[in-house]
Order: sequence, then structure tokens, then C-alpha cells
Amino acid sequence: MSLQLLEGLCRAEMEAIAKLSPQSSSKFVKIGAGGDRTKLIDIVAEEAAISYLTLAGFEGKLVSEELGEKQFGSKEYPILILDPIDGTTNAVRGIIPYSISAALSLGRNLKDIFAGIVMELPSGRVYKAVRGKGAYLDDRRIFVNNPPPLKHALIGIDVNVRRDNTKIAQILPLLLEVKHIRVMGTAALELCYVASGGLDLYVDNRGLLRVTDIAASYIILKEAGASLLRLDGSELDSPLSLSERVSLVAGNYNLCVEALSKLKRI
Repeated sequence: MSLQLLEGLCRAEMEAIAKLSPQSSSKFVKIGAGGDRTKLIDIVAEEAAISYLTLAGFEGKLVSEELGEKQFGSKEYPILILDPIDGTTNAVRGIIPYSISAALSLGRNLKDIFAGIVMELPSGRVYKAVRGKGAYLDDRRIFVNNPPPLKHALIGIDVNVRRDNTKIAQILPLLLEVKHIRVMGTAALELCYVASGGLDLYVDNRGLLRVTDIAASYIILKEAGASLLRLDGSELDSPLSLSERVSLVAGNYNLCVEALSKLKRI
């Protein structure tokens, strides 16, 4: 039932944004609760999600990147963590891919998440997981790679450092070590590519990721056998709050540790 709710939400969003013209989708609307510039495509996607949840009779709390928090009924849980569009810049410029990310939690932290879905757009492929039941791409079970040495690895990163040159200096030794790099602009989906073996590792050292970016991917990665670590090597956890920001490395544990050893101390 949890995955049915989340997948229905994603498909409602997908149908709504398909009706937008490329010209109108990029129109600036406001500054969202997450602090970023909200475009029309973000609002249309979020409103479609809210309408779907209302019609589905959802009871609990919604934490969404654009509006912040919204209560449905009187129940405290579950908390539904939503990024209506992850990769808005890609979406409005006609660049593939971008994604929708939705997760359910029975507590106030990442570790309490029990179900998640990331829908790849515009393909409609669905990455999904329920705690204890494995991770899937559509109907195919997925697992994190048994990794190659770092020097042969394919890693995903985000180098949109917002003029903070120290972040480039920190990650440069790692970038020089690995064989291949991909920068795709949708962290939720790139983390799922790690879960399915498309990428060997994902690294984000910027301290800019929000829980809405990673909540669904978190449970998908866990169920695929991946580790998610902070830059100090400890296991990643975070309150489910839009005010929180995190850095992380995700993938096979040994490869994560090897990658962290290459980061320059700052």
C-alpha cells in the first residue's frame, strides 16, 4: 500500500507537468521553503501531489521542498518527504534526466524511513524500496556493485559549489584518481544509479543536500546493500527538516572508505 500511494503520487505529477509548455515551465514564481528559486514546473508538480494525497485520503504530515510542511488529518505519522522535481534546471532546459522523489517515515530522522520511490523522468522508470523487502527498478531486483578499485570506478558528483573554491580543492584528489565522472544534476536519481549498479559511487561534499533530495534514495540504497556515510566516515542520518544540509558518499562500504581517504582535509 505504501508504494502504491507513492507511485500514484509520482504518476499524478508526471501527468500534470506533461501539460506544461517548455516556455511556461521555467517561469519564476517564488522562493521555496527549501531556499531555492521555485519555477512553475515545481509548483504544478507539488500541487498535483497535494491533490492526489487529498483524494487518496492520506493522513500524516507532508514535508515538501516548495511549501515546507502541510498536515493531512490529525495523525503525526507517517511523514511523507517529497521533492516534486529534483533537477528542475534539467527539466526546464529540456535536459534528460530529472526525477520525482517521495518517501515515507515513521519517525523524525532519515533512519526512520520505511518506503521510497524515485521516478526517472521523462522515461517513467521507477526505483523503489520497502524496508526489509529489497530494492527494485520497476520489477527487477537491484544491488549495489561489487566495486572495482577506485582508479577504475565510475562516480557521480555535483560540482555546483556556488563559488566556494575550497570544495573543489577538497574533492580534486578524488577526481584525479577515478577513471570516469558523471555530473547529472539530480542527486535523487544519481543515488539510485548507485543502487542499481549504474554508478559505482556518488559523492557530494558541498554541504548543500537537503533531506528532500535524498530521503527516497536513502531507503533504496540501504535495501540495495549500499552504505551512506558522512565525510568523517560515520553513518549518515539527519532530521527530516528542510533546514538541515548534508554531505555524503554512497556506494559499497569499502569503496566509500577509499574515496573518503582521497578527500583533502579543509
